[in-house]
Amino acid sequence: MERRFASKAALVTGSSSGIGKATALRLAAEGAAVCVAADRNVEGGRATADEIAQGGGRAVFVQADVSVQEDCRRLVEATLTEWGRLDVLVNNAGVTRRAPLGKLSEELWDRVLDTNLKGPYMMSRFASEPMLAQGGGAIVNVGSVHAERTHPGFAAYAASKAGLCGLTRALALELGPRGVRVNCVLPGTIDVTLYPRRGTADRAAWRPRADERQVMGRRGSPEEVAAAICYLASEEASFANGAALVTDGGLLCELGDVP
Repeated sequence: MERRFASKAALVTGSSSGIGKATALRLAAEGAAVCVAADRNVEGGRATADEIAQGGGRAVFVQADVSVQEDCRRLVEATLTEWGRLDVLVNNAGVTRRAPLGKLSEELWDRVLDTNLKGPYMMSRFASEPMLAQGGGAIVNVGSVHAERTHPGFAAYAASKAGLCGLTRALALELGPRGVRVNCVLPGTIDVTLYPRRGTADRAAWRPRADERQVMGRRGSPEEVAAAICYLASEEASFANGAALVTDGGLLCELGDVP
């Protein structure tokens, strides 16, 4: 595999599973030293770092909650302490909760917005400082097609992802002229275990129906989204700034509902 990130350091939040794990593995395979970050799934985060190390790569695991400012600061500092630089930040950590407006509590709203929107803001704030000091870097935010079209019951999630697109554009204007590019990806239905949050039997029944509703007849893989993220983070995308790269297999092209 091409080593587009040789001699570079990356930080990937929410990299214990799914898109985050696939992205951390891809960055490491392409030469990056990776700070693997996760909050609740500590075992999964450590497993991601171990898998990178076993493959001959460089990785360190740090437990952190991106909704907490001091944890965000600590993540960046840990990356700098371990690798001496920070070139790529992938804001992947996120939560999704479905609730109709009448049952959407303030606590649930805050949890979703704090993780999905405030977290990327704080991570970008702290990560941009060393990037600007060293002359450049790349920030990639992981959004969702729910930023464009959504379902009833996803008010908090859709608002957080639409806000993330706005944050991406604003930071691209602010940081781009100084060498730090900011972009986002908008995945569609991806084959990850946390979506949907159902039991094994329910998920097994849901998957064939989800595949039937896809334009390409299948869900995307975490690795396919990771490839898009790594493209935006690489010098191959040197003129991409403020972009929203939709990776949904054509889902948003249809007039039907978003799954």
